[in-house]
Amino acid sequence: MSGGSWDRGLDYEGTKRLLLERVRGLRGVRGVRARRALAYTCVLLFQLRNGSRVSEAVDALKAWVSTRKREVEVPVRKHRSFEVRKMVVPEELKEEDRLDCASVLECVKPANVEVYAGRAFGWNTHSLRYARITHLAKQGVSPSLIAKITHHKRLDHVLRYTEQKAADEINREIG
Repeated sequence: MSGGSWDRGLDYEGTKRLLLERVRGLRGVRGVRARRALAYTCVLLFQLRNGSRVSEAVDALKAWVSTRKREVEVPVRKHRSFEVRKMVVPEELKEEDRLDCASVLECVKPANVEVYAGRAFGWNTHSLRYARITHLAKQGVSPSLIAKITHHKRLDHVLRYTEQKAADEINREIG
């Protein structure tokens, strides 16, 4: 068991490098298709950086485009009560990226980003959320802080996931 069918076991650093390469390759490319791909890739970077749900990452991109702030607040999804979370704009994203994203903002919807992630990279977007969780756990961040960072309502889900990942790794290493 590795987590779920959505968990592709993505390496945080490798995934970040891949997404940043894609952003660099799309910068300055003319055409709506390239700007859409850039915007979707930026959403995936937001999601990876913050361990968020794709809908929260879409909201964060839109907030960044409209406010220019490097830290934005967005509504938390899947919670009964209204709650907001802070999301950090990935430091590698530039003003030119923000402007290109602004030009195609009406196309940036969670479903479109999910399809793009599947076609361009073979990922389910939720895998990015768990890549961040795994990365934080490997950095020694406590599960309760990981739950706060990612806005997991139930700590036991984070505990079960991080413990299973650690157990799988130990089992692989011990011959």
